[in-house]
Amino acid sequence: MRPPLGRWVRWGWLAITVTMGAALVGTAWMGRNRAVAAATTLNRGQSLVLFESIRQQARAMSDVPGPGQLDTLLRQHAAAGLAYLAFYDSTGALVAEAGKPAQPIELPARRPPGPPQMETVGTRVRLWGFAGLGGPPPEPGAARRGAPPAARPRRLAFVMEFEPLVAERLAAEATNTLLLSILMAAALIAAGGIFWRLSVRQEVIEQRLEEQRRLGALGEMSAVLAHELRNPLASLKGHAQLLAERLKGGSSERGKADLVVTEAQRLEALTSDLLDFARSGPMARRPADPAALLRACADEVARDGFVVQSAAAPATWPMDEGRMRQALVNVLRNAHQASPEGTRPEATVGRSNGSLVFTVRDHGTGLAAGDDKRIFSPFYTTRTTGTGLGLAVALRVVELHGGTITAGNHPDGGAVFRIAIPAD
Repeated sequence: MRPPLGRWVRWGWLAITVTMGAALVGTAWMGRNRAVAAATTLNRGQSLVLFESIRQQARAMSDVPGPGQLDTLLRQHAAAGLAYLAFYDSTGALVAEAGKPAQPIELPARRPPGPPQMETVGTRVRLWGFAGLGGPPPEPGAARRGAPPAARPRRLAFVMEFEPLVAERLAAEATNTLLLSILMAAALIAAGGIFWRLSVRQEVIEQRLEEQRRLGALGEMSAVLAHELRNPLASLKGHAQLLAERLKGGSSERGKADLVVTEAQRLEALTSDLLDFARSGPMARRPADPAALLRACADEVARDGFVVQSAAAPATWPMDEGRMRQALVNVLRNAHQASPEGTRPEATVGRSNGSLVFTVRDHGTGLAAGDDKRIFSPFYTTRTTGTGLGLAVALRVVELHGGTITAGNHPDGGAVFRIAIPAD
């Protein structure tokens, strides 16, 4: 049996939604990774440019810059994120500084020549290198003119820290985009889940409507058939009974007449079941005693054949007593027939979650897999005798009361039927 088209549509929609969400998150994730890589490159480039710019400005000074001059440089480059400047001599002693370092500075004992060294310190980027300060470079031809030699610049370690504001904004925007993508993907998947549930609910509603249409058509046909059969069957049974009374007991002719009467009675019971199943008039709900009703139905099926528990039952409950009696008798009869000789099915009535609940448990072999739904279908039976309409009639009566009837297996064996009837 092929699955319904609606199921394929649901799976397709869910697959498309999940794929779109994954693609959205994946694209945002790759974009964030690229932004982080670009931010790293940007940090290095910006730091080197800023480092060289400040070093050249410091070199242009006639002497080693003091704290005031470093403060001026710090303010000039504050927009670029500059947060700390310092110069150290060859012994590692601090010469001048401006701002506060993110962490204490420890310069290595051996300072390799080459480009500035860069490291990340907290939220800042720290660079350190060397700068020759303390004297301007000699003018061309100064030695030929006999000018005194210029003072030799001092070689100092230069340390700089800055906040990578641009790179941080770039990474933050990429992270926000990723978070937004995750939220959008979650919204897509949630929408897919809502569509799934609505689609399943709609399919269930359509199946119920189709089942109701089918049962309605079957009920109409059953009613017509039962009415057409009832009068001929009554005539057939009556004449067969009259004939059997005139025949000698024990003769073969009397046995044949009795067989006609028995079969006519069986067909008469079938027509009654068909009429009960087709009956769909309004419920005449009046206050009734649930405990008394359950005991009466149990005695009708088999006197002293049930263990009835009604201590938790309410005093009254609104219901169509006649129709509910019909449903309970069918369920109790089914339990009595399923229970082995010498065992007594259990029937209880009580109140649960605002509903009147009847529970009937037999001691038979239980329900086969899948029978918990099929046993309520018209003409479905697992026995060699019977019409298969008893539980279908019970289901119809319960549903006309706005209630539910379910079946399952008890953990200790046997089947359990549960009827729940709301108050209104």
